[in-house]
Amino acid sequence: MFNQTTVKQLEADVGKDVLGQLFAVFKSEATKLTEQIMAVTTLDNDAVRFSHSLKSCARSYGADQLGALAETLEAHAKNNDTAFFAERALLPEIHSATMAAIPMS
Repeated sequence: MFNQTTVKQLEADVGKDVLGQLFAVFKSEATKLTEQIMAVTTLDNDAVRFSHSLKSCARSYGADQLGALAETLEAHAKNNDTAFFAERALLPEIHSATMAAIPMS
């Protein structure tokens, strides 16, 4: 679930102890953003913003699958494409799998 190159680079940059703290922040932020995306009822600026934020958060930590889905959601929201809602249905499962695979938990 996590890009090991990204995780190893983060560990080299901040050290193992801080990396554990960062992954705790990631878990909290990704969960909050997932909840916000799941609560979206219209394709407005919030849908774009939450999806963009989740994409950035996930990619920063090497959660590539979660980041890719968030990128897809962001594109749909920007284009006012209702496919956003069908794709969003994948989010809870991918989020859960990502959280279960956090390297420093």
